[in-house]
Amino acid sequence: MKASCMRVLSALVLAAACGGAPPAPPVMPPARVVSLAPSITEIVYALGAADRLVGVCAQCNYPEAAAQLPRVGGYLVPNVEAVVAARPDLVLVVPSPGNRDAVHAVERTGIRVVVVQDRTLEDLWTSMRTVAAALDLAERGEGLVTDVQRRLEAVRGRVAGLPPRRVLLVVGHTPLVVAGRGSLQDELVSAAGGVNIAADVGGVWPQISLELVVARAPEVIVDAAMGSEAGRRDLFAGLATVPAVRDGRIVAFAGDAVFRAGPRVPEAARALAAAIHPEAFAAG
Repeated sequence: MKASCMRVLSALVLAAACGGAPPAPPVMPPARVVSLAPSITEIVYALGAADRLVGVCAQCNYPEAAAQLPRVGGYLVPNVEAVVAARPDLVLVVPSPGNRDAVHAVERTGIRVVVVQDRTLEDLWTSMRTVAAALDLAERGEGLVTDVQRRLEAVRGRVAGLPPRRVLLVVGHTPLVVAGRGSLQDELVSAAGGVNIAADVGGVWPQISLELVVARAPEVIVDAAMGSEAGRRDLFAGLATVPAVRDGRIVAFAGDAVFRAGPRVPEAARALAAAIHPEAFAAG
């Protein structure tokens, strides 16, 4: 026994003398994860890591199983106490106007926080890879990026060669707020065979006037606002010279996929393409 101990001690002394050190213990993949954004939650599910989620924000509602997970506050204002109480070893975050202080408070507890962006398609590819790497699933992350890009290209191919149509994508009625340049929605309109008439207005979510709608003359108005059919009809009722109004091309756009930089982006693009170019989808 004494001889064995002496051999171990000698090995450690030799390693120290040679500038070496005992190997660090392996870093284990995070087993308890909190997601503070719906887009991130969808990515985690798509990576096959849903079993690691121990908390999500109140707006995480897809897939259906996500609605059953413990809530840790809202997307805009996470509940720090609820996040910490979930005992995560990883918190995944998208910056929002109101979550900075809460995220910093979580970081001060020593919990690892990984922040990703979700404004553009490039952000989506990066966030998929970043989330996958944080979960020690880098290979799956590359596979997910490849799959989503392939499906998005299929939508582009479906409308390729068709004349682009002028599109207004509405996200709010009062005031009238639309998708502008630099947004995921602007990119999806382009992928779907449209030209965003508000791309040069200024800002990601510009507020515009009805006079500008008349001047830009959209051929299709995609209304993704959470208003009523009556409100939608009344908003544009007096704009008879606008092609979209004249031709009955005001399309109600339900669902939240178009607002999430996640794995369902191809489905959102396809739905937009069907609204902008229904002739390309007549056969299904």
